Amino acid sequence: MSDHRSTRRQVLQAFGGLGALALLDCGGTAAASSGGGSGATGGGTAAGGGTASGSWASQGTSILSGKDYGNPFASGIGTTCNVYKSATEGPCHATSPLLTRKDVSEGYPGLPMRLELLVVNKSCAPVPNATVEIWMCDTKGVYSGDIDGNNDAFCTGGSATAAAALWGRGIQTAGSDGRVTFDANFPGWYSGRTTHIHFKVSVGATAYITSQLFFDDAFKKAIYDAQPSYKLTSGQGYVTNANDMVVTQSGLSLAEAVCSTAQQSDGALLAWKAITVNA
Repeated sequence: MSDHRSTRRQVLQAFGGLGALALLDCGGTAAASSGGGSGATGGGTAAGGGTASGSWASQGTSILSGKDYGNPFASGIGTTCNVYKSATEGPCHATSPLLTRKDVSEGYPGLPMRLELLVVNKSCAPVPNATVEIWMCDTKGVYSGDIDGNNDAFCTGGSATAAAALWGRGIQTAGSDGRVTFDANFPGWYSGRTTHIHFKVSVGATAYITSQLFFDDAFKKAIYDAQPSYKLTSGQGYVTNANDMVVTQSGLSLAEAVCSTAQQSDGALLAWKAITVNA
C-alpha cells in the first residue's frame, strides 16, 4: 500500500503542474449548509462544519431512488459571478465508455449523495443543454475503468475488479434550467490529494471547463471517522484542502470551489454547486 501511495504522489506532482484555464463560479449565500456554494438547503438538515443532527445512511444510493430533496438553487444563486480557475483533468479520466446516467454508484455501499450542479453563464442565467461529466474515486480511494496509458496501477490500484467497473463515472445533460443531478456514494480519498470530484462542462461540441469540486475539511473528516466504508486512519497521508497540491498549484479559491452540503432526514447527503462558464 505504501508503494502504491508513493507512486500516486509522483504522478500527481506531474499532473498538478499543468496550467489552469479560466472558469467563473457564481457566488451567493448558502442557507444552512457547509461549504461556500450557493443555494438553499433543499429541505434537509444542515451539516455544517462536520456536525449533523443524526446518523448518516451507509447503504448506498438505493435510498435515493424516487426521492425528491427539492431544488437547492430555488432561493437563487446571487448576482455576483467570481472568476474561478480550472484544475487538471488528472490521470484517471476514462474516455470510453461514457455513460449517460444519473446513478453512478453501480450498487456499492457508502454514504448516499445526491449531487446537484447548476451551469450558468456570466449573467448567472442557466445554460440550456449543458452536458456535465463527473468522475470520482470510491469509498476506498480507488478509481474504476480501463484507464488509457500507463496509469492503470495508479488509478485502480491494480484491481481487476476496479478496471472492469465504471463506478463514480457518468454524464448528464441539462434541460432549459441548466441543472443536472447525480446519485453517487460520497467519495473517499487517497494519499497526496484531498477529497474531490472531477468534472467537465460542455455544450454541444464546445468544451468549456475541466475542474474539480471539494468539500469542507471538518465535514468530510466527520464522515470518514464515523462511516465503516471509509474509516479515516491516521498516518495514511490525508491532505486538507489548503494543503492539496492541485488547489495550491492551480490557484483554485476554496471559498468558491467547496460544495454546499446538507444532511437529509433519511440520512442521505445533498451536495450542490453552481458553476458558471463563459458561454
